[in-house]
Amino acid sequence: MADIQKAAIDSILAEIPAAASEGAPDWGNPFPLAMDGCTVLVLECGAGRDAFVAGKLVGPTGRVIGVEHHEDLVAKANEIKEELGANNVEIVHGCPMTLNGLGIKSDSIDLVIANGAVSTAPDTQTQLNTIYRVLKFGGEFYMSDIFVDRRTPEAVKTDKMKELGLAGALYIEDYRRFCALAGWPTIRCMCTAIYKKEQPAEVADWTYFVRTMRCYKIPGILEDLCEQYYQYATYQGGIEGAPDYYDLDDHHRFMKGEPLSVCGNSCAMVENTRVGKYFEITGGERGENEKHGGPYPGCGNIPYSAEEVWE
Repeated sequence: MADIQKAAIDSILAEIPAAASEGAPDWGNPFPLAMDGCTVLVLECGAGRDAFVAGKLVGPTGRVIGVEHHEDLVAKANEIKEELGANNVEIVHGCPMTLNGLGIKSDSIDLVIANGAVSTAPDTQTQLNTIYRVLKFGGEFYMSDIFVDRRTPEAVKTDKMKELGLAGALYIEDYRRFCALAGWPTIRCMCTAIYKKEQPAEVADWTYFVRTMRCYKIPGILEDLCEQYYQYATYQGGIEGAPDYYDLDDHHRFMKGEPLSVCGNSCAMVENTRVGKYFEITGGERGENEKHGGPYPGCGNIPYSAEEVWE
C-alpha cells in the first residue's frame, strides 16, 4: 500500500471510536485506491470499523453496505453510525456468505472488501461464488486474510487455533482454485507478510502469511494464463494517493507517463475497471483482429523448447 494511502486510512481510523473494531477479523487494510463514488460491500464488518473507513473513501456520492451476522454488533455499529453521521453507510444483519434476503442484486456492486471474512466463512466456495455474483462487470474483490503453506486438517482446528484466527487459514493453491471455480481465472497478490505471532505446537513448523489479494470480474476477457497481445498501458496520473505511480499488484508498477508492456490480463485490469479513465492503452488489439504472441514471457506453463526433432 502506498504511504499516502496508508496515511489517509490512519487519519480516518483516528476519528472512528475504538468500539467500532469489535467483532471483525483484522488482517490488514483491505482498501484499494480509487474508491470515490463506488458502491461498496463490506463483509463481516463487526461493529463497523471497515465500513466506516470505506464510507469516507467513497465520499458523498458513494454508498457502503456492511454485512454482519451478529445482531448485537449490528446494533452497536448503527449506534456508532449515528455518532459519526455516516449517512452513506448502511449496516445490515444477515449472512455474509450467502447475502440471502438482503436485497443485494447480482451485478450491482463496484467493490467488495473483506478483512478476514473468507477464512472465517463456513464454506469458502459459497463465499466466493456470492462475491462474484454481486459484482458488476469490471468490479473488484479486494481482501486481506490469513494464508498457510498447506491444507489444515479438521483435527488441527482446535479452540486455540480458532481463537488465534488460524483455523480457517487459506492454502493459497486451494484459494486460487476456488476463485477459478467462482469465475476468476486469474488473481493477483498485492503484498505478503510472514505471520510471526503465536502458533500452537501442532502447527509450529507451518508457515502462515498475511496477504492482500485482488481479483476482477471481467468475464470473456480475463484468461487463466498471461497472454501476449503486444499491449502497452500508461498511467496518466490523477488517482488520489497515487501521484507518481499506480501499483496493480506486487510486480506491476505503472510509473506516471511511462508506457509499460503488459499481458492481456494486466491490460484488462486497468482498462476495463474503475481505473480505466486514468490509463491510456496502446499497441495490439484483442478480438477479431487480434495480434497474439503466445504466453507472455515467463508466464507459460508448458515448455516451448525441445531437444529432440520429430521427423
